Amino acid sequence: MEVMGIAPNLKRSLKFTRLVAVTMGTPLAASVFLSIIIMETYTSNFPSMLLAVVISTVLATAAALSYGELVSIYPSAAGNRVFLKRPMGNVISVTLSFMWTIIILGAAGVEAYVLGNVLHFLIPLLPSILWSVISLTVIVVINAVGVEVSGNFQMGITFFIALSLIAISIVALLTPHVNVNTGGSVNVVDSLTAAAVGVYFFLGFGRVTTLGEEALDFKRGIPKAMPIAIVMLGIIFMFVSSAIFTRVPIDLVVSSPVPQIVLGKYMLNKDSAVVVALVSAVMSFGTFNAGILGTSRLIYALGREGTLPSFLGKINSRFFTPTASLIFLYVIALTISVLVYATKSFQVPVLIAALFDSFMYAFVAYSALWHHRKLQGSEIPFRVRGGTIIFLVTSIIFVVLGVLLILTSPVIVTILTVVGVVVSGVYFYVKLRRK
Repeated sequence: MEVMGIAPNLKRSLKFTRLVAVTMGTPLAASVFLSIIIMETYTSNFPSMLLAVVISTVLATAAALSYGELVSIYPSAAGNRVFLKRPMGNVISVTLSFMWTIIILGAAGVEAYVLGNVLHFLIPLLPSILWSVISLTVIVVINAVGVEVSGNFQMGITFFIALSLIAISIVALLTPHVNVNTGGSVNVVDSLTAAAVGVYFFLGFGRVTTLGEEALDFKRGIPKAMPIAIVMLGIIFMFVSSAIFTRVPIDLVVSSPVPQIVLGKYMLNKDSAVVVALVSAVMSFGTFNAGILGTSRLIYALGREGTLPSFLGKINSRFFTPTASLIFLYVIALTISVLVYATKSFQVPVLIAALFDSFMYAFVAYSALWHHRKLQGSEIPFRVRGGTIIFLVTSIIFVVLGVLLILTSPVIVTILTVVGVVVSGVYFYVKLRRK
């Protein structure tokens, strides 16, 4: 909607604590428990698993520094679209940005699958698919009425989830029980491969960069919020993965869509499983909220520039939110959720997300390196010390992790990822040539 022919802009209202919350909120999804189970299948012992968690946390922090420099230069709702454009070209940047959005929505489908099962466990009166529909609808409405409302909502539930997960993990680790999978020596190759899957734990943290037009201090607020949030996520990751890996036999959780509930039942009792399920449900609501908040801004930006249909670039004049892009994402997320339910498969979407994210972080680090060397200090408000080395090493390592996933994952993971990139690339190549 527009008033007197003037298109309204996004409202600057996001403070530093909310930026930290949004950064943490997207990765703090209930589906991250599934990535931990997949990591267990790649590692044969706890030391290797622990090293994988450390590696993925360090690399995610390095990726956050890359994003930090870029968002301080380009505080745009287009996010990756703008970050990659100069060093990689127009078509490649828009293709990768759009694919990144679709990958995130694929992860949302997995999240909806997990959330439906969790809510069905808590209230079995409704089928799990109906619970998913209700949850997605509520979150979209919350985002549609204004970023101020969704920011407050996100901040509260994010910090509640963080503290709850650490508390549950500590209780599980201290509860008397026979440890499993605690011995053995570190296998570096296994750890690196598992670390590539571990990237999924931080999936989507970069979506906070699409809020550059709504942050009160985009030059330093977002760049500082991301690494702080990643370190906090890494600590949570360490506690949760340690509890699951060392305390629950893998054969009990490897095929479960809700391994967190299995942890509660196995380690404690049925009442404790209910508590874990409640926390898990809140996690899903939080990640849906943060995810839709960030991803909708990218769709809005692509619509605003005409790369996607122009109606997606409209701002609601009452709430100053991109309502059309929110509805667009709602329809896609719901469709993917139904597909996940129909196939009952969560490993392929998780591995696709981890694979694409590995290469995406490599591209972002390369872009940060390019800008770090090409631009003067005054042109980069948030300049990382030693950025040349940090960004180069980060890019190389993420490429290595991506290759390891290609070599160790089912072939269908690579095929679907490549097909998605090629089809999107052809579409945008034709679209941009006609403009």
